[in-house]
Amino acid sequence: MKNMKRVLFSVESTRNIYWDNTPITVGCQLVIPNKFEGDQPLCIVSHGSGGLGSDTDLFVNSLAAQGIATLCVDSFTGRSMEAIGWNDFSGYVSPRMRALETVQAYKYLKDNQELMFAGLDLDRVACVGFSWGADSMANVFAHHKDDIPKETFFALCYGNLWPFEEEFYNAKDFDVTVYHGTEDNWTSPERGKQFCDETNSKFVEFFDVVHGFCKPGYDKQEVANDVIVNYHAEFPVPTRLRDVFGWIQKGKVWKDTDWLRVDAKLAYDQMATERVLDDIIGKLKNA
Repeated sequence: MKNMKRVLFSVESTRNIYWDNTPITVGCQLVIPNKFEGDQPLCIVSHGSGGLGSDTDLFVNSLAAQGIATLCVDSFTGRSMEAIGWNDFSGYVSPRMRALETVQAYKYLKDNQELMFAGLDLDRVACVGFSWGADSMANVFAHHKDDIPKETFFALCYGNLWPFEEEFYNAKDFDVTVYHGTEDNWTSPERGKQFCDETNSKFVEFFDVVHGFCKPGYDKQEVANDVIVNYHAEFPVPTRLRDVFGWIQKGKVWKDTDWLRVDAKLAYDQMATERVLDDIIGKLKNA
């Protein structure tokens, strides 16, 4: 786009809030569709466990075409990571840490709006997250609900959202939609429904769709082999993560429940992706 503006900046963070407080900087990219126009709404995009990729590119470009700015926070490069290894938990970074980085990036825009980002309407905001990014966005309203506009729309795409944390009830104060495929065996559509039942959120289910449906490149169904899942565990609702970590240190997912491994199916679905985009565009353009 002729008048598109890209701004790169960084925010301060730590390597991992639970295990390693080594300070790092986290890279962020803001894309403004038209640097000469004002009142452009913002969509914050949270990447999945594979990092920035074709899904983030697709949403940045599709939303820019509709006059919507995007903010992407790269939670991996500053940690010298390329992805989270779901076979062995290598390179893990918590959704709560990623949520903090996301809010810090949004606050940077707010603090510098008059000087650098006057064309943005930072009161019209949507947040979209893919898989691990959906969990990260859920932690935004869970732990930072007073730092974002009350009208923020959250689009949570095939997230884990399990165990259900007490802070997730904050979703009742926001406009939240969970999107899931019926055949997803990496993250559970049933747990997504449970999240929505508990928080009065909207659940959108796509028939015969699997994990990763927003990521072009999975045009033919692929498989992530032997990945660890936890949706089979009967966590109480709500569950304190501190209690979960206590059992993880004992080699269990929860009490007498062992970890489960699956060969997870992955495939892009254009119709499902367009539904998510249409919802975001509709929420922001009609706000």
